[in-house]
Amino acid sequence: MVRLTLITCVIAGSAYALSLNANAQNVPAQQPFPAQALPPGHPGVQPPSPQSLAAEGVRTSVNIARGAADICNIDRKRIDQFKVLKRKNFPAAPDFDGEWNLGYKEAQSTVDRFTAMKTNNPTEYAKEIGAAYPALTQGIDDLTK
Repeated sequence: MVRLTLITCVIAGSAYALSLNANAQNVPAQQPFPAQALPPGHPGVQPPSPQSLAAEGVRTSVNIARGAADICNIDRKRIDQFKVLKRKNFPAAPDFDGEWNLGYKEAQSTVDRFTAMKTNNPTEYAKEIGAAYPALTQGIDDLTK
């Protein structure tokens, strides 16, 4: 009797497994994740082109310049010098001026946040500007002096 029960369970389990396999075959195959959902360095992700890396470098540089100018009040001449030097650093950028202008616009939200914080929360502003100011000014100073 025990043997019969065991055989029945195995047969029932096999039938269940077969029905799962049959259902799995009827489910459409899932599409792989889109490339933007995969982490950088994943084999399914194309490495960035030198042009896209240069364009990103330009936008990052102008974020630094915008913060230095609008938040830390760095002299405009030094910012212009910084831009000239950055143009030389990123010769692969297909449209340096276009990327610079885009990065300048992207930095507006950060400038607005600091401006509002200066009025609404001077203590937090002092704390954050105290951390940001040396890094921003040093980045500009290292290249323009």
